[in-house]
Amino acid sequence: MDKNTGRRRLEYKAWTPEEDALLRELWKTQSLNQCSTAMGRGTSSIYNRVQKLQLKRTDEYKAITGCGQFKPGHSTWNAGKKGWKAGGRSAETQFKLGDRPSNTWRPIGAERLSKDGILFRKVADTGRKKADWRAVHVLIWEEHNGQLPDGHIVIFKDKNRANFDPSNLEALTRAESMQRNSIDRYGSDYRSAAIKLGWFKRKLNKLEKANANAQ
Repeated sequence: MDKNTGRRRLEYKAWTPEEDALLRELWKTQSLNQCSTAMGRGTSSIYNRVQKLQLKRTDEYKAITGCGQFKPGHSTWNAGKKGWKAGGRSAETQFKLGDRPSNTWRPIGAERLSKDGILFRKVADTGRKKADWRAVHVLIWEEHNGQLPDGHIVIFKDKNRANFDPSNLEALTRAESMQRNSIDRYGSDYRSAAIKLGWFKRKLNKLEKANANAQ
């Protein structure tokens, strides 16, 4: 019994060369259950060993049992039929060439809100999400300033992602955006206080977790 999980451990019984030799003989003419009974091993153990040894049935055994093969003269249920067709009115609801799923496809001009609160508008229908959907605030910025340069992003100056006034939109490089969001842009006193505050919050979180585990 495993003390950690409370489950009974299954002892693996190694196969001996004598057992392998016996299995090779039995497998030629005996079923899986018969081999299991004769050798005192489970069917899964027998089957796994058969696969490992790549044992094959004899032609005589296959002829007697069939081994899942169709016998000569057997006629299948779909013989002579060209494809399967559903009955009833199912053909009315089947997708046809060029059809789009109505529950996911959106026409050009449709808008959607991302998880981050960014409004996107569909501008193309190529099937590629990044090419088909563009942020509305970027489209508005480009309408007044031309194509957005590579490596730039458009931000909301007032942090309000619903304020699409052109004067509220500004194009920045990613490096400039990171610098604006970094504490390095503040004075030394602010940076020192921010670092201490972060340390205090981490310490407080550790204490709260320790107290919760102790209860």
